[in-house]
Amino acid sequence: MPIAPLKTLLQHASDNGYAVGAFVSMNIEVIQAAIAAAEKQNSPVAIRIHPDSRQITRFDTLALVARHLASEASVPVALSLDHGETMADCVDAIRAGCSSVMLDAAEEPLAENIRRVRQVVKAAEPLGILVEAAVGHMEHGAVQTEDDYADVEEAVRLVRESGATILAPAIGNVHGSAHGEVKATPKLNIKRIAELKQATGVYICMHGGSGNPRDQMQAATKAGISLVILFSDIITAYNKAVMSVYSANSAGIAVIDALVPAQAAAQAVIEEKMVDIGSAGQGEAFLHWQRSQAA
Repeated sequence: MPIAPLKTLLQHASDNGYAVGAFVSMNIEVIQAAIAAAEKQNSPVAIRIHPDSRQITRFDTLALVARHLASEASVPVALSLDHGETMADCVDAIRAGCSSVMLDAAEEPLAENIRRVRQVVKAAEPLGILVEAAVGHMEHGAVQTEDDYADVEEAVRLVRESGATILAPAIGNVHGSAHGEVKATPKLNIKRIAELKQATGVYICMHGGSGNPRDQMQAATKAGISLVILFSDIITAYNKAVMSVYSANSAGIAVIDALVPAQAAAQAVIEEKMVDIGSAGQGEAFLHWQRSQAA
């Protein structure tokens, strides 16, 4: 089937008390792992592209792979941009086929955060593209304090004045080890999630989904999380498999011998995450719902 608009996936997830997993995919193997896991678990899935991937692969190249695999999949597959820092990042992602983009200006003063997100909304809204904004302080690897959490009043202002349709708040989540950090154990503030969902009325996205115990993930989805970004647990399993093969063989080994077990390891973790966030088993239900909406 064609790439699904993320908005439809999030609406079904929000209405049915689960979250969509968005798996950060910087190479073809992780894209394949995510979609294969979705097929096995009968789950909606989002492929999340990070701007860093452009150091070696263009957005449109990764998107082409995702669209091809989605066309053969029996479950809905969406495409989304992670942590865009500039308008150019967002435009590049939209051109590649992403139906949601993130402009991450959370570390800027609130007024500047609003201004920069609003610029993206003006370009994306006429195209039906969701725009994600971030609020609060989410340092990589670090436990958040009360001062780091997203302030509800600031979040409401950010959404209202920028027009953002997805909010990524600091709610006790811990950004992962993408830059080599040792990730602290998250402790989600379920009460703050519920307050932000009720006050803003937009889709709430959790970054740093790795490392959260299943009971916390389930509580978070019930409180209002509709989208979960996952990377560290998946790439750790992937990298361990790669390193295991390389350490046991000479430097002349064919790279495919490392990529095959690495993709399988990533898929296994992704399947577990789909169970954690409640999306496993929701793929067919989504398709029935989508058909009823079109009728």
